Amino acid sequence: MKKRITYEIHGQIERNSYFRIGKALMRIEFTGGAINSTGVYPAQYTTDNPLFQRAIENSEAFRNGEIKRGRVDIIGDSEPEVKDKNGGGNDAVSVVSEVTNMQQARACLMAAPYNCALSELQNKNAVKSMAQSKGVSFPNWL
Repeated sequence: MKKRITYEIHGQIERNSYFRIGKALMRIEFTGGAINSTGVYPAQYTTDNPLFQRAIENSEAFRNGEIKRGRVDIIGDSEPEVKDKNGGGNDAVSVVSEVTNMQQARACLMAAPYNCALSELQNKNAVKSMAQSKGVSFPNWL
């Protein structure tokens, strides 16, 4: 079963980190952090590549608690299917129950596999319509 893991570095907005895989040195960019009136949001890196996950989790920064696991999504054949209001059931809807505010909804839509641009997510209605067009549901966010 494949996992999509979001790694976080708290207290930083951006950071480039280097991880060793065998003899190779791999650079990973943690981005998307913010410091504003609503709080401090950590820099993040999301991957479903097991090689990258192993490299991050075997690093000294991860063992020291500098890099932490954020959201872990199980991806694969078990995508939830939700029937729409018209009674149809052909459209698969991905339910993300961890999202409780617009900032988290934006971050979810900007991350892989949706890859939406921030310019398309400027207000609540735009975020909701983009989520609907991408087949994403945020049941804990009004």
